[in-house]
Amino acid sequence: MTTPVFTAEQVEGAIRYGMRGDRMRYEIGPVEAVQKSAAYGNNRAHYRSVAQKCFTEGDYLQAAEKTWGAYAQTIKSASAGYGIRVSTHSNLLSVAQSLIDLAIEADGETGDQLRRALHTARSLHQHFYENDLLDAEVERSVAEVMDAVDLLQTLFYRDG
Repeated sequence: MTTPVFTAEQVEGAIRYGMRGDRMRYEIGPVEAVQKSAAYGNNRAHYRSVAQKCFTEGDYLQAAEKTWGAYAQTIKSASAGYGIRVSTHSNLLSVAQSLIDLAIEADGETGDQLRRALHTARSLHQHFYENDLLDAEVERSVAEVMDAVDLLQTLFYRDG
C-alpha cells in the first residue's frame, strides 16, 4: 500500500465539504485553531493511553469507548488544524466520511482501510452502551481503529 499525499487545499476542501450541511458558524480563527488542534490532540493521546490501561485491567467496555474517543478526537484535531470546529456527532461522521472519500480517490486500499475503521469505531462506541461484542472482537477492533488513527494523522494533519 502506498500512502497517498494530499495538499492542504485538498484536505481543507474535504473537511469543508463534510461540514456543508451545518448552518452554524464552524470557522475558527488561527489562534483558536492551534489551541483546539493541540487540545484535541492531547485528548486523543489520553484516550489512547486509557484504552490500553483498560485492556490491561480487563475493562473492555471502557477500552472500546476510549478508542472511539481517540478516533473522534483525531478527526476534531485534524479539522481544527484547518480552522474548522467540528462540534456535533453528525459533523464528525460527515467530515470523517469526506476525508475517507478523498483517500479512496487517491488510493482505494487506503480509503477502504479508513472506511472499515470508521464503521469499527462506531461499533465500539455502540458496544459501550450495548455490551454486544465479544472481548476478542473488541481487541481486534481496537487495534484496527488505533492503526487508522495513526493513518489519519499521517494523511490529514496540517504541517506547521
